[in-house]
Amino acid sequence: MRWLAWVFRVALGVVFIVASLDKVAHPDQFAVSIANYHLVPHALINLMAICLPWVELLTGACLVLGLWTRPGLLVIDALLAVFIVAIIVALRRDLDISCGCFSTDPAAHGMTRWTLYWDIMWLGMGLHAMAFDAGLLSVTSLFRRRGSA
Repeated sequence: MRWLAWVFRVALGVVFIVASLDKVAHPDQFAVSIANYHLVPHALINLMAICLPWVELLTGACLVLGLWTRPGLLVIDALLAVFIVAIIVALRRDLDISCGCFSTDPAAHGMTRWTLYWDIMWLGMGLHAMAFDAGLLSVTSLFRRRGSA
């Protein structure tokens, strides 16, 4: 269980790092992706487009490195829960939009139920890691060991 939790923690970190890169590089296009959902007040769209990718990048890096893993997993799980709700709403409204998950390109493939299934799977991985992660191969556990030696 501990090793699986480590695999899930690192995999989620990598997923969120990769997902953040295009959004960090193109916040203007990411703002359009956010607006397409019609869920966020217009006044908050630009702020979200600038901040959210950095939260994803930094939290993903923390999970890969094993720094502040519990808070990091909590943030990732909360983001995934919000993303799942947004995807469900968009699918129920039959919005023909790209999810903006890994690409800000408006011509990227449209959102499907598979987008939802992937996010649910990632949330399951995050919840498992939250429950069973023991800090295996983490910077935090390395510091703990050095402090007790």
